[in-house]
Amino acid sequence: MGDAYSHWTLPRIAGMSGAAEILLTGRTFDGREARDLGVCSRVLPNDEVLPAALELARDIAANTAPLAVAMSKELLWSTWARDADEIERLETDMHHRLMAHPDAREGVVAFLERRPPKWRGRLSTD
Repeated sequence: MGDAYSHWTLPRIAGMSGAAEILLTGRTFDGREARDLGVCSRVLPNDEVLPAALELARDIAANTAPLAVAMSKELLWSTWARDADEIERLETDMHHRLMAHPDAREGVVAFLERRPPKWRGRLSTD
């Protein structure tokens, strides 16, 4: 029997039929099947996993404003506990807050000037 919220998480990730297949059969499956079920986004050879994760982390850290990432993560992780109207309202509220922050302009200017952005916003202070 699955644990660690798997009966709550898997239906939301893999759909009811995928979750049922995973939880009721107990069989093992490879990375390609995990991707097909929606449990992961991509499949890599073992020795490429850590470099790919670090590359993705570097890309997020360098190219996305910390406040935008934090707000998006907050909304994404809470989406199953909210209805569509609440998500829409929160998205709009967060979007307005982010667009009023200097990082919104910095992102555009850095892109146009073909340089790395210099983010000023911090979750701890903003």
